Amino acid sequence: MKELPFLTQRTLPTVVKKGIFMTLISDFISRVQSVQKTGIAREHAYRPALHDLLKALGDDLEPVNDPARSKVGAPDFIILRDNIAIGHLEAKDIDIDIRTMKDANKRQKDRYVKGLANLIYTNCLDWDFYRN
Repeated sequence: MKELPFLTQRTLPTVVKKGIFMTLISDFISRVQSVQKTGIAREHAYRPALHDLLKALGDDLEPVNDPARSKVGAPDFIILRDNIAIGHLEAKDIDIDIRTMKDANKRQKDRYVKGLANLIYTNCLDWDFYRN
């Protein structure tokens, strides 16, 4: 498993040593389930839970939702540390299989994997990590 750039020696003690990592994941899953149970939620409805999960991974992290468009597109989040982009996250709707996407979703993923450093692709259930 490759280390995520925002899970470093600096942030791991906060998340893991205090024993809160599983609580963070459990809380995230509960929030996702709650939103999904409404039956009307779409991709954007899960972003507050994603933001809070990313923020909880380190006090020095700032996940920015809906950042400005770059040359390859606009991922749902850019993760900043000290105002420097250290990662990107693209979230898809919970019912989209992020590993077998087609058409526009596949083209978008191909652009993002090729053009964005430290990319996370998720549907809130499955998580793919691309590090370059």
